[in-house]
Amino acid sequence: MRIRSALGVGLGGAVLALGAVAAPAQAVGAAPQGALALPSWCTNGEAWDVDGRTYGVRCDVTFAYYAKVTCTNGKSTKIARGVQTNDNRWSYAYCTSHGSNWRVVPGTGGPVRA
Repeated sequence: MRIRSALGVGLGGAVLALGAVAAPAQAVGAAPQGALALPSWCTNGEAWDVDGRTYGVRCDVTFAYYAKVTCTNGKSTKIARGVQTNDNRWSYAYCTSHGSNWRVVPGTGGPVRA
């Protein structure tokens, strides 16, 4: 019986420990690019870059805009551009459009008025 109790406590502790580790990863969801200020014309704007390969942005505006980010493969840089959109819709710029090893250069993403 003591073995079962110890096992139950051990598993419970492991689940709690894993939960504590997983929580910060989920909390990151909004935008590590958050240090980059969105322009004033991007009303109620949000940025997204959780996976390091994609940059997304949305702005609550009626005119057209798109996401733009600088990507690197460690040797060179290229620009990725998202689809043109408006009206609080997301536009995503994919660094992987240049190849699977391309990643977002932190702090380089933003919306661009079209």
